[in-house]
Amino acid sequence: MNIYDIAKEAGVSISTVSRVLNNHPNVKKQTKENVLSVLKKSNYIPSSVAKSLVNKATKTIGVLASDIRHIHYANIAFTIEQKLSTYGYNVILCNTGNDKSKMKDYLRVLAEKQVDGVIMVGSIFSCDQTAESIQRYHSNTPVVMHNTSLRGDNIYNISSEEAYGIVLAVDYLVQEKGIKDIALVLDYDTPVVYQKHEIYREKLEEYGIPYLKKRVVRTQSGLSGGVAAIEDLTKHGVDFSAVIGCDDITSVGAMQQLEKYGRRVPGDVAVIGFNNTLFSQVSTPAMTVIDNKEEITGIMLSRAMGDVLSGQPISPQTLIYPELILRGTT
Repeated sequence: MNIYDIAKEAGVSISTVSRVLNNHPNVKKQTKENVLSVLKKSNYIPSSVAKSLVNKATKTIGVLASDIRHIHYANIAFTIEQKLSTYGYNVILCNTGNDKSKMKDYLRVLAEKQVDGVIMVGSIFSCDQTAESIQRYHSNTPVVMHNTSLRGDNIYNISSEEAYGIVLAVDYLVQEKGIKDIALVLDYDTPVVYQKHEIYREKLEEYGIPYLKKRVVRTQSGLSGGVAAIEDLTKHGVDFSAVIGCDDITSVGAMQQLEKYGRRVPGDVAVIGFNNTLFSQVSTPAMTVIDNKEEITGIMLSRAMGDVLSGQPISPQTLIYPELILRGTT
């Protein structure tokens, strides 16, 4: 049944049914009960599209993640969805698979669906293609981004200072453990990864440790990427007594390969992961990590969107600082 059928059966006008649906006070009690009875009997579901035309809001937020299979992004996306639901918003989750053309398609689709806002999770979105697509499809829509350097009147950034995590890791390894031959494993080709690399180089220089390009390995995120990183270091005869990984699961892969080569963790090689996901807690031994505060990140991304949509002033750039959590791999 549509609203016309409801009005006809209840013996009232369409505007009266509309007032009942919107809980308007200017409806007689008996009339309201009569309309509600018909609505319940017919299992009537109000059209969200019609509501959005009236209210000029869809109560829907688009969330783009680079790879939802990655537990770090999955945890952030989960927190965003949970938090936004408390604000009364629904979420459309879009998984781009690190494909920039797919990212542009999703931004177009979200614009067609007239979402109230867009949240983009992951530093991989810090690129010219994203800026162009936002300008084209969402110039009047608030866009809250995670770990990017993009700027715009409608763009707000919540960023984890991941490079500071490298500072914490190197300081600990050198000052507390006396380790100087530190390998660095990097993954995605993003500005954040470049920052990690540069800070690593600067910290070694600060301690008077020679920078060796062959101690920096680029690999794919995941178990196989960690295995490949250790294979690469070993194949090139690189000396290393510590490994700083790009994320937890990659660091677990590195630990597995070190074990195959007969190198004990932490006896022979100290390992530090990144993100503090479940993988770091269930590895053997439990992994020392840089905690990127993924739950806090998800909450802050959601809160920023909620504040913007409610007219609250917010900073265009907010920083979240990680911390070093010591466990058994160091």
